[in-house]
Amino acid sequence: MKKLYLVFLLGLISETIIAQEYITEGQKRLNFAKTYFEIGGLYSPSFTGKGVFRNNVVQPFKNSPSVVPYLNFGALHFWGHAELYVSIPLAQINSRKIDSTNFQFNQSVVTGARFLPWAYRDKKIRPFVGASWAVVNFKQETKPTNNQPLLTKNKLLFDAGLLYGKKSFMARAGFNIHRNNNLEYPITENIFQKIQTPNWNAYIGLVYAFETTRSKNMDAENNRMNRLPTISSPTMNAIKKGDFFLGVGPSTSFMLSESAYNQQKFPFFNKKPTSNTYFDLALGYHFNKLGLVSALSYRNPRFRNGGYGSEQDLKKNSLVLETYKYVTDYSGFTPYIGLNYSYSRIEYSETTSTSAIAKTYTKLTPGLTFGWDILPGKTEQWIVLRTNLRWFPFESIDINRTKFSQNQLEYNVIQAVFYPSRFKNARSKITK
Repeated sequence: MKKLYLVFLLGLISETIIAQEYITEGQKRLNFAKTYFEIGGLYSPSFTGKGVFRNNVVQPFKNSPSVVPYLNFGALHFWGHAELYVSIPLAQINSRKIDSTNFQFNQSVVTGARFLPWAYRDKKIRPFVGASWAVVNFKQETKPTNNQPLLTKNKLLFDAGLLYGKKSFMARAGFNIHRNNNLEYPITENIFQKIQTPNWNAYIGLVYAFETTRSKNMDAENNRMNRLPTISSPTMNAIKKGDFFLGVGPSTSFMLSESAYNQQKFPFFNKKPTSNTYFDLALGYHFNKLGLVSALSYRNPRFRNGGYGSEQDLKKNSLVLETYKYVTDYSGFTPYIGLNYSYSRIEYSETTSTSAIAKTYTKLTPGLTFGWDILPGKTEQWIVLRTNLRWFPFESIDINRTKFSQNQLEYNVIQAVFYPSRFKNARSKITK
């Protein structure tokens, strides 16, 4: 699924790269944000694991230091004073191989934000501080079992470092601090041990930044948009009543509540599992003069748990009808909030050494939609970068009269939204 992210993100820039120094014209609308990719490596020091190797006695052992290569997709905002980004771990490289044990320890940053007290400028070293909501993944393997479960944990990480760049390239060095780094890990089906994972990571990265808001060969249009007020109505200067759009982007879903069913039957399973990566497909209509959007979206998240000979699989196929309203427009950063109603077909299955269950459910569930658009061109922009979050706090299923909570947050990381009629209008304005 990581390949889906890579293909999608690379596709976004294939027609939009215009390399230029960031902020050479003052604080204008079209240099409010600058998009980037970052490739780097995250170092984690060694730590102590625990396992049952012989005579049913718990024994400690040392896990090696590791490096996790990562890909970040993000943007500098607020004229170089802030960053918003997402991070994808690509692999894990351990410094040494240990025959009797192995482990997985990495973090997928769902949303990260950094603040630069002094705005980014070319050929200037800039310090930054930040925080991120991270999904930390941990799995420990000890021979001869080798089928321990993968646990995920939502954590708040703190971040600090330095950034230096010239034109389209930047270099970054920093570190993360983990405040809550203890895990109650099931080293057997019935034995749980506290494992203290590293409370810090260090990283270095190489950044490539590119322009997505300034249109090629359209200087008159660029100048007109730059004259718009910093804070304005999202409907300002709207001419057409509305436009249809198509959207696609990679998403991930996170369970926010623990399952009473799993607590009873599978206490060694991940308590709040994270889904696979899937594509969110949307068809909608933007009411330009009302600042309102109505859309129908399809998603198919899948949640899996496994360990000690038991497997659990939950597959969803969902349609959501949603309507949301733009709140304001701050130099192209346009947040929105609204309501949704979801229809889901849920296929649940589990297998153990002694039993198997397969059930299908259909659910109608209300929820909340919120997020933001990067929208410097207001109602004339034909390609929009959109971030969707959908929360379904009331969804659940029952298995053998026990509640299995489906309280989840869907995070549509970055959706490319295409407006065909706006594209046709923009083509007609291109200066020769």
